[in-house]
Amino acid sequence: MGRFYFRLEPVLKCRAVKEEQKIQALARAQREEVEREEQLKAAAEEYLESMKQGGRTLWELQQWAVYRDLLRQQVRAKASELDLAAERVAECRAELLGARQDRLTVEKVKERRYAIFLEEEACKERRQNDEVSQLVFTGRAFKSSTKGGE
Repeated sequence: MGRFYFRLEPVLKCRAVKEEQKIQALARAQREEVEREEQLKAAAEEYLESMKQGGRTLWELQQWAVYRDLLRQQVRAKASELDLAAERVAECRAELLGARQDRLTVEKVKERRYAIFLEEEACKERRQNDEVSQLVFTGRAFKSSTKGGE
């Protein structure tokens, strides 16, 4: 049996490497999203804790109000960062999907060509078996005709 050679094997390997890179990029983006979510949760908890606190004097009340305003801004900023991280995850998923489809397209071509290769090999083998059978048959026929004519 002959050896199967797929001309596009380097392309397939390149696409597999690109897909793996996209998987890693998605994992990084997901980790970043989780970190941003945890930061938002911590900032929100800190803000809620500050709401429980109060001051005794006017100056303390003003300081708590300024502090809460700062915390509110931090919560908004963290929420915005989380939104950006979620968008990045969605982008990475789309890129991964595209890379996977590119690889699968080439793999399907490889599978089809391999099936054709196997069919051609089976056809060659059948042809060789037929030729051997024919040679054996004609050899017997030749022997029997020479024995009978002597």
